[in-house]
Amino acid sequence: MTTQSQAIDKTRMSADTPSSSRRRIEHIGDATLYLGDCRDLLPELRADAIITDPPYGIAHSSNYGASWQRVQISGDESTELRDRVLEHFETVAAFGTWKTTPLPNTKATLIWDKGPAFGMGDLSFPWKNSWECIYIRGPNWSGFRSEGVLKGHLQVSWESHGRVHPHQKPVSLICHLLGKLPSRFSILDPFMGSGTTGVAALRLGRKFIGIEIEQRWFDVACRRIEEEARQPRLWHVPSSSSPVQEPLL
Repeated sequence: MTTQSQAIDKTRMSADTPSSSRRRIEHIGDATLYLGDCRDLLPELRADAIITDPPYGIAHSSNYGASWQRVQISGDESTELRDRVLEHFETVAAFGTWKTTPLPNTKATLIWDKGPAFGMGDLSFPWKNSWECIYIRGPNWSGFRSEGVLKGHLQVSWESHGRVHPHQKPVSLICHLLGKLPSRFSILDPFMGSGTTGVAALRLGRKFIGIEIEQRWFDVACRRIEEEARQPRLWHVPSSSSPVQEPLL
């Protein structure tokens, strides 16, 4: 049995590489990961669609009791960074919040129901912010017509129970979004974080490009994506979200 681990090819670029924006590159299976500033790297890269969790523009610092407590997100002072980075890409799914303006030219807004374990904010208010927006842009989304409120995609909420990033998204949720895109589409995440989009892309047999500016999260993403690349592929996983009728006998 051949596994994808045999195809893993890892290379590094040193800090003295002529382009200062390219501090490190990792090739893991069908994924290419860049440690650097996406604003510098994107003019050199090509992809068919973006699925990303960009800075929301709310100057957020999070998670009481975690190792990343009070760590602020780079570029989270406004939506300027999000809009500037994504403006030249037609097909985009970007996470966001009702607290700031939607992604320009949004075609639809999906709601991710995060479940009862999430939602802090004002504890005197009788409803929790246990959901997030997903802004959908572009003409290339297709497939089975499902509900716009996405439920059942749960993420571990505590670092001590396996969460590796303050804004980590469930792999199943990203797989759902990928399933609405043509199977030939390559995927880019310019705000890669812990690499969930890359894990989902490899799981569905897609090419992936990820960029992360923070060394800590880049290392986490490399580890998670390499672990995914090492999983044996015993069958083809369809990237379509259309229901498949299983044989009855």
